[in-house]
Amino acid sequence: MTDILLLSLANASAAETNLMAEHGATPLAKKITTTRQGMLADLKAIGATKDLEKIIEAEKILVNRDLTDHTNSPKMASSLKEAQNGLETIEAHIGIVGNPAEYQTVNKSDSLKKMRDHRDLPKDGARQAFRSHDTRLENLDAGRVSDTEKNIIQQRQKNIRIAEKEYINRQYKALGIEPPKPRP
Repeated sequence: MTDILLLSLANASAAETNLMAEHGATPLAKKITTTRQGMLADLKAIGATKDLEKIIEAEKILVNRDLTDHTNSPKMASSLKEAQNGLETIEAHIGIVGNPAEYQTVNKSDSLKKMRDHRDLPKDGARQAFRSHDTRLENLDAGRVSDTEKNIIQQRQKNIRIAEKEYINRQYKALGIEPPKPRP
């Protein structure tokens, strides 16, 4: 990992895990909050880049950390493994959508009306994975977590939505379709 933002996020995520293991005293709780605030700042900066690949890589860091360090039930492990699979699907589709000739195959294979959105773009595996991951994050936000943790989850959702918009822009480009003009 050579990207400073991703490295910073990975380090902050690892630091959070170590701090949680030693949790107990109020000063330690303050350290955890400060570390999480650093993670939140990193996530905001990553989202601001609108870099599809960077956003997905950041999500992979956090999902992998959750799976290795925070999984406490088979249901949670299953959900996180599904999230990993979804992120891998998105990565695979990023490569495909970057090649217009190759993406035409996806476009043709997803030609049924139920596999199209209102703009007539394919709801391909990546688009389905974005929706699934957004829903998973939404469900995380419902749990008993600190305000900082809620803010981190909400920022992750924002980032996934930014990444999905960037992916949709790549779909337009791959299919040679003019995207709609942004609303003023």
